[in-house]
Amino acid sequence: MKRLLIAVLIVLIVSALLVAAIEYDPGYVLISYGLYTIESTVWVGLGAFIVLFALCYGFFSVLRRAITGSSIVSNWISGRGFRRSQQQTTKGLIAFIEGNWQSSRNILVRAAAKSETPLINYLIAARASHALGDDKKLKEYLTKAEASASGASIAVGLTQAELQLRSGSYEQSLATLTRVRRNAGKHPHVLLLLKQAYQGLNDWQELLKLVPELKKYKVLSPEQLTALELTASKNSIIETAKLRNDVTAELHKLWKMLPKTAVKNSDVVAAYAERIIAAGEMVEAEKLIRKQLKKDWNIKLVDLYGRVEGEDAGKQLLHAESWLQERNNDASLLLCLGRLSLRNSLWGKAREYFEISLKLEESGDTCAELGRLLACLGEHEKSNEYFQQGLMLATHGLPQLPLPGRQ
Repeated sequence: MKRLLIAVLIVLIVSALLVAAIEYDPGYVLISYGLYTIESTVWVGLGAFIVLFALCYGFFSVLRRAITGSSIVSNWISGRGFRRSQQQTTKGLIAFIEGNWQSSRNILVRAAAKSETPLINYLIAARASHALGDDKKLKEYLTKAEASASGASIAVGLTQAELQLRSGSYEQSLATLTRVRRNAGKHPHVLLLLKQAYQGLNDWQELLKLVPELKKYKVLSPEQLTALELTASKNSIIETAKLRNDVTAELHKLWKMLPKTAVKNSDVVAAYAERIIAAGEMVEAEKLIRKQLKKDWNIKLVDLYGRVEGEDAGKQLLHAESWLQERNNDASLLLCLGRLSLRNSLWGKAREYFEISLKLEESGDTCAELGRLLACLGEHEKSNEYFQQGLMLATHGLPQLPLPGRQ
Protein backbone atom coordinates (compact mmCIF):
# COMPACT_ATOMS: atom_id res chain seq x y z
CA MET A 1 0.00 0.00 0.00
CA LYS A 2 2.83 2.32 0.90
CA ARG A 3 4.60 1.63 -2.40
CA LEU A 4 1.42 2.42 -4.34
CA LEU A 5 1.08 5.82 -2.62
CA ILE A 6 4.69 6.65 -3.42
CA ALA A 7 4.20 5.67 -7.05
CA VAL A 8 1.02 7.84 -7.36
CA LEU A 9 2.84 10.77 -5.77
CA ILE A 10 5.74 10.42 -8.24
CA VAL A 11 3.33 10.33 -11.21
CA LEU A 12 1.55 13.48 -9.98
CA ILE A 13 4.80 15.36 -9.55
CA VAL A 14 6.07 14.32 -13.02
CA SER A 15 2.71 15.30 -14.58
CA ALA A 16 2.74 18.70 -12.89
CA LEU A 17 6.28 19.34 -14.10
CA LEU A 18 5.36 18.24 -17.64
CA VAL A 19 2.31 20.58 -17.71
CA ALA A 20 4.40 23.44 -16.44
CA ALA A 21 7.02 22.80 -19.12
CA ILE A 22 4.37 22.73 -21.87
CA GLU A 23 2.81 25.97 -20.65
CA TYR A 24 6.18 27.63 -20.39
CA ASP A 25 7.21 26.86 -24.01
CA PRO A 26 5.42 24.33 -26.28
CA GLY A 27 8.35 24.44 -28.75
CA TYR A 28 8.19 23.86 -32.50
CA VAL A 29 9.09 20.86 -34.73
CA LEU A 30 9.12 20.91 -38.55
CA ILE A 31 9.73 17.78 -40.64
CA SER A 32 9.99 18.22 -44.40
CA TYR A 33 10.47 15.39 -46.93
CA GLY A 34 9.92 16.09 -50.64
CA LEU A 35 6.47 17.73 -51.05
CA TYR A 36 5.36 16.70 -47.59
CA THR A 37 5.69 18.78 -44.43
CA ILE A 38 4.80 17.93 -40.83
CA GLU A 39 4.57 20.62 -38.17
CA SER A 40 3.91 20.14 -34.46
CA THR A 41 4.99 21.22 -31.02
CA VAL A 42 8.02 19.60 -29.42
CA TRP A 43 5.83 17.74 -26.93
CA VAL A 44 3.49 16.27 -29.55
CA GLY A 45 6.49 15.14 -31.62
CA LEU A 46 8.04 13.54 -28.55
CA GLY A 47 4.77 11.71 -27.82
CA ALA A 48 4.53 10.49 -31.41
CA PHE A 49 8.12 9.20 -31.23
CA ILE A 50 7.39 7.29 -28.02
CA VAL A 51 4.27 5.69 -29.55
CA LEU A 52 6.22 4.71 -32.71
CA PHE A 53 9.02 3.22 -30.64
CA ALA A 54 6.50 1.19 -28.60
CA LEU A 55 4.89 -0.16 -31.77
CA CYS A 56 8.25 -1.22 -33.25
CA TYR A 57 9.31 -2.83 -30.01
CA GLY A 58 6.04 -4.73 -29.80
CA PHE A 59 6.35 -5.94 -33.42
CA PHE A 60 9.87 -7.33 -32.99
CA SER A 61 8.93 -8.89 -29.66
CA VAL A 62 6.05 -10.76 -31.27
CA LEU A 63 8.33 -11.84 -34.14
CA ARG A 64 10.96 -13.17 -31.73
CA ARG A 65 8.38 -15.18 -29.85
CA ALA A 66 7.08 -16.66 -33.06
CA ILE A 67 10.58 -17.80 -34.02
CA THR A 68 11.20 -19.22 -30.53
CA GLY A 69 7.92 -21.02 -30.66
CA SER A 70 8.80 -22.74 -33.95
CA SER A 71 12.15 -23.84 -32.44
CA ILE A 72 10.32 -25.44 -29.52
CA VAL A 73 8.10 -27.34 -31.92
CA SER A 74 11.14 -28.45 -33.86
CA ASN A 75 12.85 -29.60 -30.69
CA TRP A 76 9.74 -31.44 -29.60
CA ILE A 77 9.54 -33.27 -32.92
CA SER A 78 13.26 -34.07 -32.75
CA GLY A 79 13.00 -35.23 -29.14
CA ARG A 80 10.11 -37.47 -30.06
CA GLY A 81 12.31 -39.12 -32.72
CA PHE A 82 15.09 -39.74 -30.20
CA ARG A 83 12.64 -41.16 -27.67
CA ARG A 84 11.29 -43.55 -30.29
CA SER A 85 14.85 -44.53 -31.20
CA GLN A 86 15.68 -45.28 -27.57
CA GLN A 87 12.55 -47.37 -27.25
CA GLN A 88 13.59 -49.35 -30.32
CA THR A 89 17.11 -49.75 -28.94
CA THR A 90 15.70 -51.13 -25.71
CA LYS A 91 13.52 -53.50 -27.70
CA GLY A 92 16.56 -54.64 -29.68
CA LEU A 93 18.55 -55.26 -26.49
CA ILE A 94 15.73 -57.35 -25.05
CA ALA A 95 15.61 -59.39 -28.24
CA PHE A 96 19.39 -59.93 -28.00
CA ILE A 97 19.17 -61.13 -24.39
CA GLU A 98 16.35 -63.50 -25.38
CA GLY A 99 18.52 -64.92 -28.16
CA ASN A 100 16.51 -63.53 -31.07
CA TRP A 101 19.66 -62.57 -32.96
CA GLN A 102 18.14 -61.70 -36.35
CA SER A 103 15.32 -59.58 -34.90
CA SER A 104 17.70 -57.88 -32.47
CA ARG A 105 20.17 -56.96 -35.22
CA ASN A 106 17.48 -55.54 -37.52
CA ILE A 107 15.91 -53.38 -34.79
CA LEU A 108 19.22 -52.07 -33.46
CA VAL A 109 20.58 -51.13 -36.89
CA ARG A 110 17.38 -49.28 -37.83
CA ALA A 111 17.40 -47.37 -34.54
CA ALA A 112 21.11 -46.47 -34.73
CA ALA A 113 20.62 -43.45 -37.03
CA LYS A 114 18.65 -41.48 -34.41
CA SER A 115 20.02 -43.12 -31.30
CA GLU A 116 21.92 -41.07 -28.73
CA THR A 117 24.26 -44.07 -28.35
CA PRO A 118 24.79 -45.53 -31.85
CA LEU A 119 28.01 -47.17 -30.63
CA ILE A 120 25.96 -49.50 -28.41
CA ASN A 121 23.55 -50.29 -31.25
CA TYR A 122 26.34 -51.30 -33.63
CA LEU A 123 28.36 -53.24 -31.05
CA ILE A 124 25.35 -55.35 -30.03
CA ALA A 125 24.42 -55.78 -33.71
CA ALA A 126 27.97 -57.07 -34.30
CA ARG A 127 27.55 -59.58 -31.45
CA ALA A 128 24.23 -60.69 -32.93
CA SER A 129 25.96 -61.15 -36.30
CA HIS A 130 28.61 -63.31 -34.62
CA ALA A 131 25.87 -65.44 -33.08
CA LEU A 132 24.36 -65.81 -36.55
CA GLY A 133 27.74 -66.73 -38.06
CA ASP A 134 27.61 -63.71 -40.38
CA ASP A 135 31.25 -62.57 -40.50
CA LYS A 136 30.62 -60.04 -43.26
CA LYS A 137 28.00 -58.15 -41.25
CA LEU A 138 30.10 -58.53 -38.12
CA LYS A 139 32.98 -56.60 -39.72
CA GLU A 140 30.57 -54.04 -41.21
CA TYR A 141 28.96 -53.20 -37.87
CA LEU A 142 32.28 -53.07 -36.04
CA THR A 143 33.48 -50.55 -38.63
CA LYS A 144 30.31 -48.47 -38.20
CA ALA A 145 30.65 -48.67 -34.43
CA GLU A 146 34.18 -47.23 -34.57
CA ALA A 147 33.02 -44.40 -36.86
CA SER A 148 29.97 -43.58 -34.71
CA ALA A 149 31.84 -42.09 -31.74
CA SER A 150 35.24 -40.61 -31.05
CA GLY A 151 37.45 -42.74 -28.82
CA ALA A 152 35.50 -45.90 -29.62
CA SER A 153 38.46 -47.86 -30.99
CA ILE A 154 39.23 -49.58 -27.67
CA ALA A 155 35.64 -50.72 -27.11
CA VAL A 156 35.44 -51.97 -30.70
CA GLY A 157 38.79 -53.74 -30.45
CA LEU A 158 37.84 -55.47 -27.20
CA THR A 159 34.55 -56.62 -28.70
CA GLN A 160 36.32 -57.97 -31.77
CA ALA A 161 38.94 -59.78 -29.69
CA GLU A 162 36.30 -61.29 -27.42
CA LEU A 163 34.31 -62.62 -30.38
CA GLN A 164 37.49 -64.04 -31.94
CA LEU A 165 38.23 -65.87 -28.70
CA ARG A 166 34.75 -67.36 -28.70
CA SER A 167 35.36 -68.61 -32.22
CA GLY A 168 38.66 -70.20 -31.21
CA SER A 169 40.64 -67.81 -33.43
CA TYR A 170 43.34 -67.33 -30.80
CA GLU A 171 46.07 -66.00 -33.09
CA GLN A 172 43.73 -63.39 -34.61
CA SER A 173 42.52 -62.43 -31.15
CA LEU A 174 46.10 -62.03 -29.93
CA ALA A 175 46.89 -59.75 -32.89
CA THR A 176 43.79 -57.64 -32.16
CA LEU A 177 44.62 -57.40 -28.45
CA THR A 178 48.24 -56.46 -29.18
CA ARG A 179 46.97 -53.56 -31.29
CA VAL A 180 44.39 -52.50 -28.70
CA ARG A 181 46.94 -52.71 -25.91
CA ARG A 182 49.07 -50.01 -27.52
CA ASN A 183 46.15 -47.60 -27.10
CA ALA A 184 44.55 -48.96 -23.95
CA GLY A 185 47.72 -49.25 -21.87
CA LYS A 186 47.12 -51.53 -18.89
CA HIS A 187 43.36 -51.82 -19.40
CA PRO A 188 42.25 -54.68 -17.04
CA HIS A 189 39.90 -56.27 -19.56
CA VAL A 190 42.66 -56.31 -22.19
CA LEU A 191 44.86 -58.25 -19.75
CA LEU A 192 42.06 -60.73 -19.01
CA LEU A 193 41.47 -61.38 -22.71
CA LEU A 194 45.22 -61.71 -23.29
CA LYS A 195 45.30 -64.39 -20.61
CA GLN A 196 42.61 -66.34 -22.44
CA ALA A 197 44.42 -65.95 -25.78
CA TYR A 198 47.73 -67.25 -24.36
CA GLN A 199 45.93 -70.18 -22.75
CA GLY A 200 44.24 -71.00 -26.04
CA LEU A 201 47.62 -70.94 -27.81
CA ASN A 202 49.32 -72.94 -25.00
CA ASP A 203 51.86 -70.11 -24.80
CA TRP A 204 52.59 -70.69 -21.13
CA GLN A 205 55.79 -68.66 -20.94
CA GLU A 206 54.09 -65.52 -22.27
CA LEU A 207 51.31 -66.15 -19.80
CA LEU A 208 53.86 -66.25 -16.99
CA LYS A 209 55.18 -62.86 -18.14
CA LEU A 210 51.63 -61.50 -17.95
CA VAL A 211 51.04 -62.67 -14.36
CA PRO A 212 52.73 -59.64 -12.65
CA GLU A 213 50.39 -57.25 -14.49
CA LEU A 214 47.37 -59.42 -13.71
CA LYS A 215 48.43 -59.23 -10.08
CA LYS A 216 49.15 -55.48 -10.12
CA TYR A 217 45.78 -54.52 -11.58
CA LYS A 218 43.89 -57.15 -9.54
CA VAL A 219 42.37 -58.76 -12.61
CA LEU A 220 42.16 -62.10 -10.77
CA SER A 221 41.78 -63.09 -7.13
CA PRO A 222 44.94 -64.16 -5.24
CA GLU A 223 43.78 -67.80 -5.35
CA GLN A 224 43.19 -67.64 -9.11
CA LEU A 225 46.59 -66.03 -9.67
CA THR A 226 48.38 -68.73 -7.66
CA ALA A 227 46.58 -71.50 -9.55
CA LEU A 228 47.42 -69.79 -12.85
CA GLU A 229 51.11 -69.44 -11.92
CA LEU A 230 51.37 -73.12 -10.99
CA THR A 231 49.54 -74.35 -14.10
CA ALA A 232 51.55 -72.09 -16.41
CA SER A 233 54.84 -73.07 -14.73
CA LYS A 234 54.14 -76.81 -14.94
CA ASN A 235 53.02 -76.63 -18.57
CA SER A 236 56.01 -74.44 -19.48
CA ILE A 237 58.30 -77.19 -18.18
CA ILE A 238 56.43 -79.86 -20.14
CA GLU A 239 56.50 -77.84 -23.38
CA THR A 240 60.19 -76.91 -22.97
CA ALA A 241 61.09 -80.59 -22.52
CA LYS A 242 59.67 -81.27 -26.00
CA LEU A 243 62.41 -79.20 -27.63
CA ARG A 244 64.87 -81.15 -29.72
CA ASN A 245 67.97 -79.07 -29.14
CA ASP A 246 69.69 -78.10 -25.89
CA VAL A 247 66.78 -79.24 -23.70
CA THR A 248 68.80 -79.30 -20.48
CA ALA A 249 70.01 -75.70 -20.82
CA GLU A 250 66.52 -74.48 -21.68
CA LEU A 251 65.03 -76.30 -18.69
CA HIS A 252 67.62 -74.78 -16.35
CA LYS A 253 67.00 -71.33 -17.80
CA LEU A 254 63.25 -71.69 -17.38
CA TRP A 255 63.56 -72.96 -13.80
CA LYS A 256 65.46 -69.83 -12.79
CA MET A 257 62.74 -67.65 -14.30
CA LEU A 258 59.77 -69.33 -12.60
CA PRO A 259 58.01 -67.46 -9.75
CA LYS A 260 58.79 -68.42 -6.15
CA THR A 261 55.35 -69.92 -5.62
CA ALA A 262 56.05 -72.36 -8.46
CA VAL A 263 59.56 -73.52 -7.48
CA LYS A 264 58.26 -74.26 -3.97
CA ASN A 265 55.32 -76.30 -5.20
CA SER A 266 55.76 -80.09 -5.13
CA ASP A 267 53.78 -80.78 -8.31
CA VAL A 268 55.89 -78.28 -10.25
CA VAL A 269 59.10 -79.64 -8.71
CA ALA A 270 58.02 -83.16 -9.71
CA ALA A 271 57.36 -82.05 -13.29
CA TYR A 272 60.81 -80.40 -13.47
CA ALA A 273 62.62 -83.31 -11.77
CA GLU A 274 61.02 -85.85 -14.11
CA ARG A 275 62.18 -83.88 -17.18
CA ILE A 276 65.76 -83.37 -16.03
CA ILE A 277 65.93 -87.08 -15.12
CA ALA A 278 64.92 -87.87 -18.70
CA ALA A 279 67.63 -85.45 -19.84
CA GLY A 280 70.24 -87.32 -17.76
CA GLU A 281 70.60 -84.80 -14.90
CA MET A 282 70.26 -87.50 -12.21
CA VAL A 283 72.40 -85.99 -9.46
CA GLU A 284 70.72 -82.60 -9.62
CA ALA A 285 67.29 -84.26 -9.66
CA GLU A 286 68.09 -86.40 -6.58
CA LYS A 287 69.16 -83.36 -4.55
CA LEU A 288 66.14 -81.34 -5.65
CA ILE A 289 63.67 -84.12 -4.80
CA ARG A 290 65.26 -84.83 -1.43
CA LYS A 291 65.20 -81.15 -0.50
CA GLN A 292 61.54 -80.80 -1.48
CA LEU A 293 60.46 -83.95 0.39
CA LYS A 294 61.84 -82.48 3.60
CA LYS A 295 59.40 -79.58 3.18
CA ASP A 296 56.40 -81.31 1.66
CA TRP A 297 55.60 -85.01 1.40
CA ASN A 298 54.46 -85.83 -2.12
CA ILE A 299 53.77 -89.34 -3.53
CA LYS A 300 54.93 -88.39 -7.02
CA LEU A 301 58.26 -87.14 -5.67
CA VAL A 302 58.66 -90.30 -3.54
CA ASP A 303 58.15 -92.40 -6.67
CA LEU A 304 60.73 -90.33 -8.56
CA TYR A 305 63.22 -90.66 -5.68
CA GLY A 306 63.08 -94.44 -6.06
CA ARG A 307 63.79 -94.13 -9.78
CA VAL A 308 66.53 -91.47 -9.81
CA GLU A 309 70.17 -92.52 -9.62
CA GLY A 310 71.92 -90.20 -7.15
CA GLU A 311 75.61 -89.59 -6.67
CA ASP A 312 75.86 -92.13 -3.82
CA ALA A 313 73.34 -95.00 -3.83
CA GLY A 314 74.13 -95.92 -0.20
CA LYS A 315 73.51 -92.42 1.14
CA GLN A 316 70.38 -92.16 -0.97
CA LEU A 317 69.01 -95.31 0.69
CA LEU A 318 69.91 -94.00 4.16
CA HIS A 319 68.08 -90.75 3.48
CA ALA A 320 64.97 -92.64 2.40
CA GLU A 321 65.13 -95.00 5.40
CA SER A 322 65.25 -92.01 7.75
CA TRP A 323 61.80 -91.03 6.46
CA LEU A 324 60.51 -94.49 7.41
CA GLN A 325 60.61 -93.56 11.11
CA GLU A 326 57.59 -91.31 10.70
CA ARG A 327 56.00 -93.06 7.70
CA ASN A 328 56.39 -96.81 8.27
CA ASN A 329 52.94 -97.47 6.78
CA ASP A 330 53.49 -95.55 3.57
CA ALA A 331 53.27 -98.03 0.69
CA SER A 332 54.86 -95.60 -1.81
CA LEU A 333 57.87 -95.06 0.45
CA LEU A 334 58.33 -98.83 0.93
CA LEU A 335 58.26 -99.30 -2.86
CA CYS A 336 60.88 -96.54 -3.15
CA LEU A 337 63.04 -98.25 -0.48
CA GLY A 338 62.76 -101.56 -2.31
CA ARG A 339 64.07 -100.00 -5.51
CA LEU A 340 66.90 -98.22 -3.70
CA SER A 341 67.81 -101.53 -2.02
CA LEU A 342 68.05 -103.13 -5.49
CA ARG A 343 70.36 -100.30 -6.53
CA ASN A 344 72.57 -101.25 -3.57
CA SER A 345 72.33 -105.00 -4.46
CA LEU A 346 70.45 -105.75 -1.22
CA TRP A 347 68.14 -108.40 -2.68
CA GLY A 348 66.66 -109.69 0.56
CA LYS A 349 65.93 -106.21 1.91
CA ALA A 350 64.42 -105.17 -1.41
CA ARG A 351 62.11 -108.23 -1.37
CA GLU A 352 61.03 -107.46 2.18
CA TYR A 353 60.23 -103.84 1.36
CA PHE A 354 58.24 -104.84 -1.74
CA GLU A 355 56.22 -107.46 0.13
CA ILE A 356 55.35 -105.07 2.99
CA SER A 357 54.36 -102.39 0.48
CA LEU A 358 52.11 -104.83 -1.36
CA LYS A 359 50.38 -105.83 1.88
CA LEU A 360 49.63 -102.19 2.63
CA GLU A 361 48.43 -101.34 -0.87
CA GLU A 362 47.95 -103.41 -4.01
CA SER A 363 50.01 -101.87 -6.78
CA GLY A 364 50.86 -102.98 -10.30
CA ASP A 365 54.33 -101.45 -10.01
CA THR A 366 55.09 -103.30 -6.76
CA CYS A 367 53.88 -106.61 -8.23
CA ALA A 368 56.07 -106.04 -11.30
CA GLU A 369 59.14 -105.28 -9.16
CA LEU A 370 58.57 -108.42 -7.05
CA GLY A 371 57.97 -110.52 -10.13
CA ARG A 372 61.18 -109.28 -11.74
CA LEU A 373 63.25 -109.82 -8.58
CA LEU A 374 61.91 -113.32 -7.92
CA ALA A 375 62.47 -114.32 -11.54
CA CYS A 376 66.14 -113.35 -11.17
CA LEU A 377 66.28 -115.29 -7.88
CA GLY A 378 64.95 -118.39 -9.66
CA GLU A 379 61.49 -118.40 -8.05
CA HIS A 380 59.70 -118.51 -11.38
CA GLU A 381 56.34 -119.84 -10.17
CA LYS A 382 56.04 -117.12 -7.53
CA SER A 383 57.34 -114.57 -10.01
CA ASN A 384 54.62 -115.49 -12.51
CA GLU A 385 51.97 -115.10 -9.82
CA TYR A 386 53.11 -111.54 -9.11
CA PHE A 387 53.29 -110.68 -12.80
CA GLN A 388 49.77 -111.99 -13.30
CA GLN A 389 48.55 -110.08 -10.23
CA GLY A 390 50.21 -106.92 -11.51
CA LEU A 391 48.64 -107.37 -14.94
CA MET A 392 45.19 -107.74 -13.37
CA LEU A 393 45.74 -104.57 -11.34
CA ALA A 394 46.97 -102.65 -14.39
CA THR A 395 43.87 -103.61 -16.38
CA HIS A 396 41.50 -103.05 -13.42
CA GLY A 397 40.48 -106.72 -13.60
CA LEU A 398 39.31 -108.90 -16.46
CA PRO A 399 35.73 -110.10 -17.05
CA GLN A 400 34.86 -113.79 -16.73
CA LEU A 401 35.04 -115.16 -20.29
CA PRO A 402 35.33 -118.65 -21.82
CA LEU A 403 38.96 -119.65 -22.43
CA PRO A 404 40.62 -122.69 -24.07
CA GLY A 405 40.84 -125.68 -21.71
CA ARG A 406 38.06 -124.38 -19.46
CA GLN A 407 34.62 -125.95 -19.29
